[in-house]
Amino acid sequence: MITAEKIYKEILEMPLKEREKLFVVIAKRGFEKDLYSHKDVFEDIRRAPFTIREAAEYLEVAEITVRRWVRDNILKFKRIGRNIVFDADVLKEFKKKRQIQP
Repeated sequence: MITAEKIYKEILEMPLKEREKLFVVIAKRGFEKDLYSHKDVFEDIRRAPFTIREAAEYLEVAEITVRRWVRDNILKFKRIGRNIVFDADVLKEFKKKRQIQP
């Protein structure tokens, strides 16, 4: 069975020039639309909750802004233990609404 671990070990054993060629091929062809659907590439991302840092990066604001929105109940969030996390769909909708507002 082919596994990511096995492939990674083989890549590390490759001569440097061959590794460079491999990364060029991956960069050029690794995500061609006809090879992968949007769901194939992004499905796991949609399920994973975003941290404050990731949410700030996605919303293109400072982390302190996200924290302020949480504090003021402007942005819907969840707690996992002491961590504040955000559902990807909630962030997507929030970002869309912010782009529409003047």
